[in-house]
Amino acid sequence: MQTIEFTASTFSNHPMVIKGEKPVTYKREGNKHQFVTFSATTISMGISKTFKGQRFKEVIGHWPAMSIQAFDKIARKRISDIETGHYNKAGNLLVGDFFIDYVLPQMESRNRDIKSVKTRWRRVMPTFAHRPLGDVTRLDIEQFLVGLSKEVKGATVNRHLSLLSRIFTAAVSLDILLKNPCKGIKKWPEDNIRDRVLTQAEIDIYVTEAISMDTPQSRALLLSLFLGLRIGNVISIKRSMLDSSLEKLHLPMTKNGRSYTVALNEPARQILRRCLLISWNDWVFPSAVNDGQHIVYPRNCHERLCALIQAQIIGATPFRIHDLRRTYASRQLALTGDARLVQSNLFHQSITTTERYAFHEQPKLAAASQQTALSFLGNLSLPTISSINEAA
Repeated sequence: MQTIEFTASTFSNHPMVIKGEKPVTYKREGNKHQFVTFSATTISMGISKTFKGQRFKEVIGHWPAMSIQAFDKIARKRISDIETGHYNKAGNLLVGDFFIDYVLPQMESRNRDIKSVKTRWRRVMPTFAHRPLGDVTRLDIEQFLVGLSKEVKGATVNRHLSLLSRIFTAAVSLDILLKNPCKGIKKWPEDNIRDRVLTQAEIDIYVTEAISMDTPQSRALLLSLFLGLRIGNVISIKRSMLDSSLEKLHLPMTKNGRSYTVALNEPARQILRRCLLISWNDWVFPSAVNDGQHIVYPRNCHERLCALIQAQIIGATPFRIHDLRRTYASRQLALTGDARLVQSNLFHQSITTTERYAFHEQPKLAAASQQTALSFLGNLSLPTISSINEAA
């Protein structure tokens, strides 16, 4: 069998295998137990070794989803286990090693919100990092989640379940495990669904005061309101993401790991023109404190704007920055009546998520209820309180 170097350039420059043709396999130059197979759809890396009359062959990962460095680490451990009689696909591969070497790099390349992933891993790590993948059971995971539910809300518990499921799903896809132990575990009830949207009076004050402030933070908040974007997407906008006519904004990475193109409206264009005029680097919202970085989450600016609203409107309650996105969704749904259009504008994968964000305003709900009930009566009328008293 021929040998080749295991490098990214070698793999990417290898001639493509035409669909229907036989895959091509090479041994690794300098390591006869490692091999790579080029097929029409995948580049697979694995090990092959005969030891004491027994043949061991296993595909460990696929490039570029698994880096060559991560593969080499797992492959050398596998060969060592074979030679010491401890070979077991999942028995000796630790959850922590698998997460750090394989799952985390995948998530970093596809998921923008990687900080929250690392935060979740810090809670998962003490319980599972030093456990072999094949030894973790559904009961182990459920016990961990039950304990976690005593400290955090149901939504947070579900995010940790999602991370664990991601790890074991990856192990199944690589044939390291036969089954994901998270399968069948029910999600925890979530009681954090919000329906807070701004009234027109609140919007008037918020917009007026934000314009008056005229800071990068206040302009970022206005852009979040006018486009319905997550504030994290707004503050990380670069000049290169905008087309020359300011008609479109291309987001290369969003929360769900996908890229999206946003159609810019005129109010948003006016804000962006102002930002671009005074920006001194590639960031549309450059930081004046951290050189070469964008501004941080504009929480203080938002709180000042909320305080101004509460000072002018009796009974006004505080709201979060993310409620600006919810307000955009609710208003657009009320104006268009098209939930699919709102889903597309908010780049949600599921219409169910959009329905959780987009709430009709209460007066419209009351009017719709009134209209529906009256339609049941037709030309009939219900007895009034006075007529009931007279009959009695």
